Amino acid sequence: MTVVGRATTVGLLAGVLGTLGGGMVSLLFRKPSDRVFSSILGFSGGIMLAITAFDLMPESFELAGIGWGIAGLVMGAIVVGFIDLVTPHIHFLSTDKESSKFVRASLLVGLGIAMHNLPEGVAIGAGLISSNRFGAGLGVLMGLHNVPEGLAMSAPLLRVRSSAWRVVAMTTAAGLPTGIGALAGALLGGHSRVALALSLGFAAGAMLFVTCDELIPDAQELRVGHTGTYGIVTGVVVGIVLSTVLGMH
Repeated sequence: MTVVGRATTVGLLAGVLGTLGGGMVSLLFRKPSDRVFSSILGFSGGIMLAITAFDLMPESFELAGIGWGIAGLVMGAIVVGFIDLVTPHIHFLSTDKESSKFVRASLLVGLGIAMHNLPEGVAIGAGLISSNRFGAGLGVLMGLHNVPEGLAMSAPLLRVRSSAWRVVAMTTAAGLPTGIGALAGALLGGHSRVALALSLGFAAGAMLFVTCDELIPDAQELRVGHTGTYGIVTGVVVGIVLSTVLGMH
């Protein structure tokens, strides 16, 4: 299999297995408490912070220097910020009380997850171009991060007693764009070291925006005591440990 094919496959697996895993957790436990959900969202945000600060950006700097890496990061944050500005602002929380609105909330969250999964895929694709081990490690970490997203998407559906097949289908679909992003990241990153550094930086900036704008605020809004903060710290520690174990440093 070519490196582009491997990147697309790893991206699909990370996206689909992650969001689908979150949907399966929802089917098993139905509605997690605010304490649990806050911890899970914080944990996801912590993993994203660790990936950005300790994996993507150092790799980008090493490839083409700090200037290109930061340029990519700023571009990623600006692009996702613009998308966030011109589309319905999507958070992982829903306070709608009517059944039809719960379904709509799930669709909106799914749309947001699908958009966010594109830059995650770019990171995986560009990472695999840089190093097979680095890209595969990113795939594992992204898959873990996608579990809370699948949980957030499926929770509103379960409140209106949607079928298990509907939950499975929708959470699976939300993960597919990760494969598309991985394909794009592999193609763009394969042109030069500068293009690869920009791709990694772009993915880092996009993920940093999503983490700071959605995951962390939602974790803190649902917190019971310091559950959101403890989740974030745990996620950062787990992200660092896993990236070290997986040989990404």
